[in-house]
Amino acid sequence: MGGEKQSVDYRIPEDIVEDIRIHADIVEIISEYVSLQRKGKNFLGLCPFHSEKTPSFTVTPDKQMYYCFGCHAGGNAFSFLMKKENWSFPETLEHLAHKYGIMLPEKELSPREKEQQARRHRWEELHELATDYFHDILMNRPEGEPGRQYFSKRGVDLQTMNTFRLGYAPERWEGLLEALAPRGVRPEELAEVGLAIEREAHEGKVSRGYYDRFRNRVIFAILDSRQKPIAFGGRVLDDALPKYLNSPETAFFSKGHHLYGMNRAYQGIREYGFALLCEGYMDVIALQKAGFTHAVASLGTALTRDQAKLLRRYSRRIVVVYDSDKPGIQATLRAGEILKEEGFRVDVLSLVGAKDPDEYLQSQGSEKFKEDLDQAKPYIEFKYQVYIQDHSVHSAPEKRELVSALAGDILKVTSPVEREGYERFLSLELGLTLEAVQLEIASKDRNKPKNLRENEYSTANQDISVKNRDNINRYVNPVPSAIPVPSGVIRAERILLRLLLEQLVSFAQVEAELDKDFWKVPIHQQLFNAIEEVQLQNRTGIPINVSEELQSQIANIMVEEADVSQPEKLFQDCLRQIRSIQSEETVEELQTRMVSLEKSGDMAGAMALLKEIGERLKSGEK
Repeated sequence: MGGEKQSVDYRIPEDIVEDIRIHADIVEIISEYVSLQRKGKNFLGLCPFHSEKTPSFTVTPDKQMYYCFGCHAGGNAFSFLMKKENWSFPETLEHLAHKYGIMLPEKELSPREKEQQARRHRWEELHELATDYFHDILMNRPEGEPGRQYFSKRGVDLQTMNTFRLGYAPERWEGLLEALAPRGVRPEELAEVGLAIEREAHEGKVSRGYYDRFRNRVIFAILDSRQKPIAFGGRVLDDALPKYLNSPETAFFSKGHHLYGMNRAYQGIREYGFALLCEGYMDVIALQKAGFTHAVASLGTALTRDQAKLLRRYSRRIVVVYDSDKPGIQATLRAGEILKEEGFRVDVLSLVGAKDPDEYLQSQGSEKFKEDLDQAKPYIEFKYQVYIQDHSVHSAPEKRELVSALAGDILKVTSPVEREGYERFLSLELGLTLEAVQLEIASKDRNKPKNLRENEYSTANQDISVKNRDNINRYVNPVPSAIPVPSGVIRAERILLRLLLEQLVSFAQVEAELDKDFWKVPIHQQLFNAIEEVQLQNRTGIPINVSEELQSQIANIMVEEADVSQPEKLFQDCLRQIRSIQSEETVEELQTRMVSLEKSGDMAGAMALLKEIGERLKSGEK
C-alpha cells in the first residue's frame, strides 16, 4: 500500500498488534525506502527525513529500531512508516497486516470505501483470470503454438515461461471475452480495466459490441511486489504496428510508477548493490535467466521520475544497458539525466556486436557480459563518447564547446574527488591543462562563485562523525533557565530505562525503588509513564504507539553503546548515583526545578518538591 490511505476507525486487539510486531522486520521495511549497507551488526544509509551527504541513519536489527544521528529521528518499524507515509497507527497496522498475511477483524466501511474496495478486488480478479487465460493458451493449447515458437527462438524455456507467467493472445477478436464469459465476466468490465475495446457505434446506433485488446501477440504479465498481475505488455510476432501494445492507464495502474521485473529484482539489487536498467521485457527475462537478477525495465515508455524513485528505495547506483542503436543511445542520455538529478551514481554499459542485452547474451554468453559489466563507464564519460561521435573537437573553440556541453553534468557532482576526476579526464582527452578545464566549467556555474562552491566541500561543513555527536543534551533541559541536570544523573536515568525496555529488570522492581519526583529529565518521566502503560495492558516490551518524540528517545537510548551484561548490579549502581546527587541539591536548585515542573504542567511533581523545600527550610538548610 502506498500513497493516500482511507482512515481506519476501529480498534485492533492487542494480540494481533503483537503478532504484527513479531512479523514486521525493520530492515526489510526500511529497505523499501532507504538503500542500506551492512556495517557490522547494524545497517547504515542516508536518512530519508533530512538531506545529508554522509550516512548517519542506523538500523539495528536485533533491537528492531532505527535512529538518525543527524536529525535524531528514531523509532521502530511502525513509527518509521507513520512518519514516512503520514499514516495513523491503525493505518500502519493495516498495511503491515496485509503485507505479512495477518487477518484483521472486519471493520465497518463507508459506502464509498466499500465501492472502492469492491472495484479494486474485481480489477485484481480480472487481471488474474486474464493472466491464467493467456498463460494456458501459451503452455497448453494448439493455438498457442506461434507463441511457443517465438519464445523458443528467443531461448526461453518452459520453466522461465512459468516463472514470468508469460502468455499468448491468439489471433481471435473475442478470445478472452468468450473464455471469461462463463466465469461471469461482462464485456463492460473487461473494457473498464483495459482488456477489451468497445466497437464504435455508427450513425448514432447502439454499441456494436466489444473485442479483445490483445490479439496475435506474446503477452508479458506485469507483476507487483505481491507477485500479482496488474497489467500486460503484448508484442507482435511479425512487422505489424504497433510493435508493443501495453495496458492503458486506469484508476489502479500507472505505467510510470512500475518497472518490469521489479517483483523479483529488488532482492537481486540489494545483493549486487546496483540495479541493471534495460529497455525491453525480453532483456529483463534473458538477464534474470542468466543470473543477473537485478535487471529491470520501464514499461514501454521513457524512464520516469517515479520509476527512478522506486529504484532509489533499493540502491543509489544504476547501470544503464539500453539498446545500442541511435534511439537507444538517446534514451540512455535522457534516462541518465533523470537518474543523476535524483541523486544516483549512473554508469552505462555499451554493448558491442549486439543490439540489446538479450541478443548479446545469446551471442557472447553471460561470462562475457559480466566482464563487460565490470567495465561500465560513468555516465559523463559515456556522454563524452556520444558527443565526439557527432562533433569535431579538433580546434580550440570546438573543445570549449564540448567542455561547456558537459559542464552542467559535472557541476551536479557533489563529490570533489569525483568532480576533479571528470575534469582530469577531459583535460587528458582534449590535451588541455586541468586548470583551464576547471575554469571553463566554473564559469558555467552562474549561480555561485567557484570559491563558494569549493567551501561546500570543506571538512568543516561535512556531517559530524556519528561517534562524536552528542544526542543526549537535546532532551535534557527544555526550560532555558533551569539548572542543568548533572550528566551522571542523565546517564543513570537512561541506563535504568534501557534495563526496563530490554526487560533486564522488572517494572515492579524499579517502581518499588522510585520516589514520586525521581526522574529529573522530563522526557525520561514521560517514557517511564509509557512503559507503565504497557504494563497496565498486561504486555511487556517496548512501547510502540507513542509520540514521535518518545519514539526518537527510545531509539536513542537503545542504540547507545552500553554494557548491560550485569543488569542487577547496574540497576543498583544507577540508583546510588541518582540518590547521591539528589541529596546534594540545594534549596535554590530545588526551587528552580519546581518552577520547571510547573511550567511543564507537572503540578504533582512541583507540589512534592515544594513539600521537600519546606521541610529543608524548617531544618535550617539554605
